[in-house]
Amino acid sequence: MTDQTTPPATGEALSVRNNSTILPMLWIGFYTTMLNIVTLTLFRFWGRTHFRRRLWADTKIGDEPLEYTGKGLELFIGFLIAIFTLMAPFVAIILAVQFFLGPDTLFLALVPLLLYLFLFVILGVAIFLARRYHLSRTRLRGIRFAQTGSAWGYGFATLGYILLTGVTFGWFGPAARIRLSRRLWKGAFFGSEQFRFEDTPEALAEPVYQSFALAWFGGGLAYIAWIAWLATSGAADITAVQDIDALIRLYASIIPLVIIVGLFVCWHEAVMIRRIVKSLSIGGAKLSSRISAFDILELAVTNTLLLVFTLGFGFMAGQMRVWKRIANRMELDGEIDFASIEQSTVEAPKQGEGLADGLDIISNF
Repeated sequence: MTDQTTPPATGEALSVRNNSTILPMLWIGFYTTMLNIVTLTLFRFWGRTHFRRRLWADTKIGDEPLEYTGKGLELFIGFLIAIFTLMAPFVAIILAVQFFLGPDTLFLALVPLLLYLFLFVILGVAIFLARRYHLSRTRLRGIRFAQTGSAWGYGFATLGYILLTGVTFGWFGPAARIRLSRRLWKGAFFGSEQFRFEDTPEALAEPVYQSFALAWFGGGLAYIAWIAWLATSGAADITAVQDIDALIRLYASIIPLVIIVGLFVCWHEAVMIRRIVKSLSIGGAKLSSRISAFDILELAVTNTLLLVFTLGFGFMAGQMRVWKRIANRMELDGEIDFASIEQSTVEAPKQGEGLADGLDIISNF
């Protein structure tokens, strides 16, 4: 008789699940809004921290929740640093050029263009630094995530891709998004384990440019058809007399236009999310996503209604619903050997995403 033994498992199969509910998030959004009024918006750093701690704790990888270790004071200090090291000098340069060179110099005309281009670089830098902070303050099973790479390199890549997207009338946009995602994720770590971003067959099967072409051409044709209808129906002629019927027809005609364009755009956005997620893997686990155009369209409509009926303080609940939908449509195929993963040795930043906050491009996650 042969003694057969089962080899020990080297990894652990995982699932991704978020169990957040709307009422706690509405409460956080409400008291954050109220205290922002009293503190002239300064409480937003602590409100954002409270929101993230709750959202992270409600998100489980396997049976283990994520942990957010950031602090409101770190976000506040990061904002002050960004104000005094970048934003104030930026404004000072504009004022100095106007004061010393006068309004009629050629250089003065070039300054706004150069500064505008530089803002795109700063936009990329801000996104990179915010992501680095988020990952450095996120833990799973006591092991923290980390982001490596150059913030300025990412910033200049952002500028280059934006310019290419512009000169190609948007057609380079999907490629730019994928390349920027690759740049970020190839520098991301969970402890000592590095993420991989690869063009897997599943990722390449996503109809990225088919969906973009439909959004580009379909959206353009829908807009042209709407303009043609306005010209022939007289709905746009409301200047001579206050024609209430024409005004109603004008605004009513916008609804089908928004729905048609929204369907095209939402399908492309769902394809892009699936394309990026399906390119990701870590250890022996590959990620995938089942998010659909309906998911994105439904979130856009219901979150808009949520903001309207809560007078704006439901914005955190809306962001939670986006996070929850993305997480609950995500799957992991394979296993991760947690026993072999060591704590990250990447140095964590000491302050928060102040630059992104100052540019008003930061969300709560």
